[in-house]
Amino acid sequence: MVSGKKVDRTLMHQNNTRLVLSAIRQAGEMSRAQAAEATGMSIVTVGRIADELMARGILREQEKEGGVQVGRPPRVLSLEHTRLLCVSAYLGRGELYLGLVDPRGSLLDQEHHTFPETEEFLSQPVLQWMAQHLEGFLARHEKEGIRSTVGVVVPGIVDIQEGVLQFSANLRWRDVPVVRYLEERMPQYTFLLENDTKALALAEQNFGACAGCRNMVALSVGDGIGAAMILNGEIYRGVNNMAGEIGHIILNPAGKICECGKVGCLQTHLSQRTILAEARSVYPDITLAGLFDYFQQGDPFAVALIGQVVEYTSIAINLLANTYAPEAVLLCGSMLRQHPIFSTLVERNYRSKINEYMQNTFRLCFERFGVSGHLLGGGALALRQVLEQLCS
Repeated sequence: MVSGKKVDRTLMHQNNTRLVLSAIRQAGEMSRAQAAEATGMSIVTVGRIADELMARGILREQEKEGGVQVGRPPRVLSLEHTRLLCVSAYLGRGELYLGLVDPRGSLLDQEHHTFPETEEFLSQPVLQWMAQHLEGFLARHEKEGIRSTVGVVVPGIVDIQEGVLQFSANLRWRDVPVVRYLEERMPQYTFLLENDTKALALAEQNFGACAGCRNMVALSVGDGIGAAMILNGEIYRGVNNMAGEIGHIILNPAGKICECGKVGCLQTHLSQRTILAEARSVYPDITLAGLFDYFQQGDPFAVALIGQVVEYTSIAINLLANTYAPEAVLLCGSMLRQHPIFSTLVERNYRSKINEYMQNTFRLCFERFGVSGHLLGGGALALRQVLEQLCS
């Protein structure tokens, strides 16, 4: 019984530590009294936990700067950001981004590499190329006290437990053991694999356009179509982490064949590759930038095609809004980054597909970080695991 009570006290202390760290991380900074109020603990309990975490170099306490006040400035707790730096990697088709992320959502360093166009984008040579650049980036930042957990972000369906990329239409890969390969090359590090849209949603919810939203949905429109849900402050993953594969919802059974093998998926109407293929049936050498130029010039075919893309995007927003009733729907992805007019068109038109009872229940937001959001999300994911381990 005594042993059982000791275990209970240990678990309670770990849970309390977790709650205090979570509250401070979400707020950015707060006083001990504010942390006590946010967690429902006594100020004495919060004080003991804060003192312990400061002694371990996880938290710091300092006078709050700025503001109009009388008397001595209040003291606030915050994460010791210089001791909690995490590296993240984002692999897209043909390119690799590497970043050093701090707990405040700052990208302190970044690298971009492109895979040789002369080589086929197969998993084995790409992983070797990725690992080589990642090893160099990690070695360069080792003296800065980086943590040994690295976030790795990829497009597609990810088994986060096994670290396997199960299927990626963008990369054209199936069942690739990404984490096993990286950990065999770099056994001193732990790697966490994450879907690109989920990572971006995490970045925007923590630091960006949807900061503070407890319930939000991200819709990514680019080479592929994906969604990610954050419910009650946590990523909703569903069975086998497959929640959010909205690109493979069948909207038109008489439509085109999708890369996944089904017919009429949303992705066959919205992905950049399928849009470009449709455009080239009329203008053989056109680019997407050229298509948008034709649209702005009033070309009938371009106006019709872009109009259809905007309509299907609005339908997707309606599907997500009705399914999850979020505070915000975040629109993101390479389509927005490369063609800014697309955001304007969607903003003007999406309400035409929204049910009347849903019209004013959520706000439409647009990504703030662009491709860097994948790195920030990967870093945030790595930091979460680091803090979880520090609480154990």
